[in-house]
Amino acid sequence: MEPIIQINDLEFSYTVEEDATPIPLFQGVSLSIEKGSFTAILGHNGSGKSTLARMLNGMLLPDGGTVTVNGMDTTDQDSQLAIRKTVGLVFQNPDNQIVSSIVEEDVAFGPENLGLPSDEIRKRVDHALQAVDMLSYADHSTNRLSGGQKQRIAIAGVLAMNPSCLVLDEPTAMLDPKGRKEVLDTVRRLNREQGITVVLITHYMEEAALADRCIVMEHGRVLLDGTPNEVFAHRQTLEQTGLTMPAACQLAYELQDMGISLEPFPLTEADCIAALEKTLSK
Repeated sequence: MEPIIQINDLEFSYTVEEDATPIPLFQGVSLSIEKGSFTAILGHNGSGKSTLARMLNGMLLPDGGTVTVNGMDTTDQDSQLAIRKTVGLVFQNPDNQIVSSIVEEDVAFGPENLGLPSDEIRKRVDHALQAVDMLSYADHSTNRLSGGQKQRIAIAGVLAMNPSCLVLDEPTAMLDPKGRKEVLDTVRRLNREQGITVVLITHYMEEAALADRCIVMEHGRVLLDGTPNEVFAHRQTLEQTGLTMPAACQLAYELQDMGISLEPFPLTEADCIAALEKTLSK
């Protein structure tokens, strides 16, 4: 499958204080994100995952190597608008992205700044709100929405720009379990039903289990890369990294230590229940 994002030999350094010596973060990182895929990027604070998210749409530029979006180099000034229309970025705190007190006006902000005709803006706003299941809230006040609803409106605001790829940087970190489920259900639906490429930055292993591919980062390098089954099989490595296994995986490993194997190996609670029922019926 053709990549929508290609990273080759990425190098990037940051400074903690002005005039301080730059601290290397990425040193030769290479990876690609395929069109229509759902990729989760895992790692603790300082692993480089949020910095990487900002490099995928040109918000941060590499010191060395290249980041290309549909063949466009993020360092090319003439391509930056097209790149940011292709890769939409959703941040951790939805309040930082909401700019209007009325839902539909907030979602219309991006298309209005593109100078689109009013009928096209109306169409995009309705489509985006429908996609995140918030159309009935079009005339509501954004101040009265729950955390999960606000994050869905933030996603709708990005969708109204018609991106091919959504990069979500810890979008559920500030939400309660209900809000987290609302956002994750929305993201999975956009990927499966509309074919939007999703890159989910998270430290929640349960969220990563929903993806097609997991990339684990540590200290600015790719530690593990594969399907959730392949990555979660590296139990000791993940534990040493400080990442907590999903509850279903943890239970399966504990049973495995007792000589009881669950087949197929479960990643989610539903998988675990099905595997347990299968094992107990033997």
